[in-house]
Amino acid sequence: MSIIRQLVLVTGMSGAGKSSVLHYLEDLGFFWVDNLPLTLIPTFLDHFETQEEGPSRVAVGGHIRDASCLDVLAQSLHSLRGSAARFDLIFVDASHDALVTRYRATRRRHPVARDHTIREAVALESSLLNDVRAVADHTIDTSAMTVPMLKDHLDQLFSEKAASGLKVFLRSFGFKYGASTDADIVLDARFLTNPYYDLSLRTLTGMDQPVRDFLEHDGEAEVFLARIVSLMEYLIPQYRNEKKRYLTVDIGCTGGCHRSVYMVDRLCEKLNESGLSTHVRHRDMEREVASHSG
Repeated sequence: MSIIRQLVLVTGMSGAGKSSVLHYLEDLGFFWVDNLPLTLIPTFLDHFETQEEGPSRVAVGGHIRDASCLDVLAQSLHSLRGSAARFDLIFVDASHDALVTRYRATRRRHPVARDHTIREAVALESSLLNDVRAVADHTIDTSAMTVPMLKDHLDQLFSEKAASGLKVFLRSFGFKYGASTDADIVLDARFLTNPYYDLSLRTLTGMDQPVRDFLEHDGEAEVFLARIVSLMEYLIPQYRNEKKRYLTVDIGCTGGCHRSVYMVDRLCEKLNESGLSTHVRHRDMEREVASHSG
């Protein structure tokens, strides 16, 4: 008898990227099926119980088009959570502007459009799905996500190569490019003196020694760093006690090139000194450097 140890239900806004999520889950070892009516999911799962060697990780893409689908999902969630050792409900989302732009670019008909404009259809579907958003285990906003960013996020959530225990991701970003919605903690480094206004430093990054020297000159960066380290020393044991598997800490500055990069790298150094393994991402550094060089 095959035992499903992990089940993922993927739903969300039309055009937000549910199919892309399912395709990458396949790369992570999931057997997946899309467009399965919610009422058929239990029957679909029962099918594997009769197999000697069925998949142990299964992902199902489900679409919610009306209130009747919502009722079915509400009735099914309890049994689905008990059907595998681990169950995750993923809600794939995007801003209204992003979804409207995507539908105009592809010229596809929105599935709930009927007599509505694309924007009206997006707003209608968004309102319909508010209750699903509220109960989702993970909400993935793809508005500003590239494919590598989406894959990286799914890796954090579902890669079996991940070490056991709490994984800490430290990310720098630029507020001018928008904050990520999946961060657990967001810190603002824009109060630090900005190296951008020193022309000799503008095309450098927070990884370069001249920028590090500049930021360390008045001591405020060191004070800020010490306070963040103290906060992490308090929070990380608490998150571990709650069995949290991933902690994502974002530090932002204006462009995501100087101050936030410096703070993330220094925080990584400090946490590594304490024996904690961290993973660093500099989300906007390269494109900000490119904009300065152009």
